[in-house]
Amino acid sequence: MYRMSEELQQKVFNNFKKVMDKQNSELINKDLYYHLNLNCNFVAHFNLQGFREAYSGENFKAFMDYFNPDSPSSQWLEAPEISAEFIPLNRSMVEYVSQNH
Repeated sequence: MYRMSEELQQKVFNNFKKVMDKQNSELINKDLYYHLNLNCNFVAHFNLQGFREAYSGENFKAFMDYFNPDSPSSQWLEAPEISAEFIPLNRSMVEYVSQNH
C-alpha cells in the first residue's frame, strides 16, 4: 500500500484532473502512478514511463475507461485489496470523469 495524507490525496486528485482535462498521460506524476499501481491494482507497466506510454495517444481512452463505472475496466473499484481510506478519492476520480468527459 502507498500511504497518503489527506493533503497528498488532494494533490493526487488535482494531478488526475489535469491528466484527464488535457487527455495527456505524460502528465501523470509519480504520486498518481503509485496510487493507481499500489492502491488500486492497476498494472505497473514496469515503471512510471512505461505506464505513461501504455496510455498515450489513442490508448488514452483505455485509461479513461478505468473510471467509467459501466466499463468492465472499472472492476478495480470493487477489489477487496483497496483500502477503505481511498474510497472517497477513487469515487471522486470516477465522478470527475463521469461529469466532465
